[in-house]
Amino acid sequence: MKLRDATESYVTLKRSLGMKFNAEARILRCFVGTLGDVPLIEVGRDACRTFCRGEGTPTQWWTRKHYTLRGFFAFCIARRHLATSPLPEIIPHVPRSFVPYIYTSDELRRLLDATTIVANYRSPLQPLVFRTLVLTLYAAGLRPGEGLRLRICDVDLDSRLLAIWDTKFHKSRLVPIGTDLVEALGEYRKARQHLPRPAETRSAFFATRTGKAISLNRLEEVFVRLRQHAGISRPQSNRWQPRLHDLRHSFAVDRLVAWYREGADVQACLPLLATYLGHVNVSGTQTYLTMTSALLAEASTRFERYAAVGKEEHHD
Repeated sequence: MKLRDATESYVTLKRSLGMKFNAEARILRCFVGTLGDVPLIEVGRDACRTFCRGEGTPTQWWTRKHYTLRGFFAFCIARRHLATSPLPEIIPHVPRSFVPYIYTSDELRRLLDATTIVANYRSPLQPLVFRTLVLTLYAAGLRPGEGLRLRICDVDLDSRLLAIWDTKFHKSRLVPIGTDLVEALGEYRKARQHLPRPAETRSAFFATRTGKAISLNRLEEVFVRLRQHAGISRPQSNRWQPRLHDLRHSFAVDRLVAWYREGADVQACLPLLATYLGHVNVSGTQTYLTMTSALLAEASTRFERYAAVGKEEHHD
């Protein structure tokens, strides 16, 4: 069997099982484009290593390509297209250099206030739509795509629940929400009644003036404008500026900090947070512990400096 037919069969199988498999499909098609449509038995270890390695320093994308190829070759072996995998087993350790941006309460307020800049005479509800959407992403810890896919029927304000479907890991869940968010969503829902509902209650909850769902590209574009208007940024030398997805990181860290302050057993609470966020397992949530420890350490240092200044003033 040739490489292209094998990869397409693998992608078809994965999607038939309900997986999106978009990034993996791109990796596999790039793999075919790099090696050519050669017979599977001609795919060698060096070719696999070179494809995964790429150029420059190792990155997380190297690991992603390795895992994708590992699954593909396991599929080929199971179908007896190959006897053994040509993929090298050793995956290089790639240090995680990216650090999510954790928004402060003041920065969140400024982001919400900045939504006035998207006012448009053709879409007078735009500021309210984006204000409520940004607030929901933070207050409910949703991924941007999850917020955009919310339908009118998914928002149950009486039970204070959001129904989340078609998630990153294909795990549906119910997300309890607080009183303040319920109130904000209730105000928005009243305004939403003036927009079209092309699919009745299955129409997009956060909608454009035509009643259709807001695209992720549009939300990202608006968020950059909001962030810049609110004056929230990292140094220009930094590769990553504060992102939309960092609202979710901020929610998780704020929840962990609150548990620390309450004296709760944070390790015991992690499964609750993992379930709430829709993580496949607790390991995906444990990343936030390191972030929280760093934040607490920084807060402690700042307090010590403040206390030291206070002592000096009192001594004088």
